[in-house]
Amino acid sequence: MWFFRSPSIVFGEESLSFLGTLDAEKIAIITDKNIVNSGLITRVEKNLPANSEKFIVSDILPEPDYDNMLQHINGIKKFGPDLFIGVGGGSSMDTAKILFALYERPDISIYDITPLVKLNLRKKSHLIAIPTTSGTGSECSWAAVVSEKNEHRKNELASPEILPDYAILDPEMVLSLPREQTVNTSVDAITHAVEAYVAKWANPYSDALAEKALELISNNILNVLKKPGDIESRNNVHIGASMAGMSFSNSQIGLAHALGHSFGAVFKIAHGKTVGLFLPEVIRYNYSSSKIKYDKLNSILPDSIREDSLDLSIENLFGKMGQPVTMDALNINEDEYKKNFDLMVELAENSTGIITNPEDIDRNGIEAIFNKVHGD
Repeated sequence: MWFFRSPSIVFGEESLSFLGTLDAEKIAIITDKNIVNSGLITRVEKNLPANSEKFIVSDILPEPDYDNMLQHINGIKKFGPDLFIGVGGGSSMDTAKILFALYERPDISIYDITPLVKLNLRKKSHLIAIPTTSGTGSECSWAAVVSEKNEHRKNELASPEILPDYAILDPEMVLSLPREQTVNTSVDAITHAVEAYVAKWANPYSDALAEKALELISNNILNVLKKPGDIESRNNVHIGASMAGMSFSNSQIGLAHALGHSFGAVFKIAHGKTVGLFLPEVIRYNYSSSKIKYDKLNSILPDSIREDSLDLSIENLFGKMGQPVTMDALNINEDEYKKNFDLMVELAENSTGIITNPEDIDRNGIEAIFNKVHGD
């Protein structure tokens, strides 16, 4: 027996106005300082229900650890919200999920947030996610990534009960996204779609979402990079990224994420950049077991990008976007790379992405992919 899980999705221009229709009186907004400084939180505030009270947490760091996530939990409990809104990239939206769960259930720890524990949330509040990037998919997933303090490790927490009730996809919220973040997050979304499509737990629902996601993103992302203010292309990439998020949330990620998480955790490189770094080589590793599906995805890509096989097409697309596919372009410290090589392999071995990758892999295989991407 399987379940397909998704939030209710509000999308398109002026979709933020949906907030004004909610029956909410006390609202906790979880975000970061850059989103506040950009004016996007003001835009959210203007659309909240009249006379509602606000409690704004605005100091969530990129890839936050537990302490950063939970530093305002006592203030939130005292405020007593009936609605949480996560506004930002994956870090802010994932933090909103964790705060929502621990506010609802102050008797549990974050380690109880697993698919195996019935949490019985939503007794006091509900959860909305508003992405300001087009790529993490957090707004449509029931997972949250938490960094381990002082360690090169990211914990992947998951529970169907932390899936947002609503995801609001307003293209106005991503119009001012800088070019580098646009590239990093859209590469992340492309990797979500490709890995979800061939994962061992892929199913007809995740397949349909992955196909449409790749079509929307690949046909619009280069125009977004050329004309950042093109709202139609922005909207298509934004919707495609959420579809990719729903796809992997209902099937799982794969080996590129396992390798990217470990490499990115050690060298503190943006998530999308690291998973995209490994994607072409992972496709080549999986090709024998997933040829039919990879060829199907390759047929979806626009003629201007398509090569003879999906790995080459993705490299072509990433090249046009400015996404590196070898470590040479990242200028990493070679001594640090060699010193941390065994750690990165170990972290990748322990990632959940290994479990659902279509082709099994052992330590030697992981080392071989690291070496190829490193250029050895």
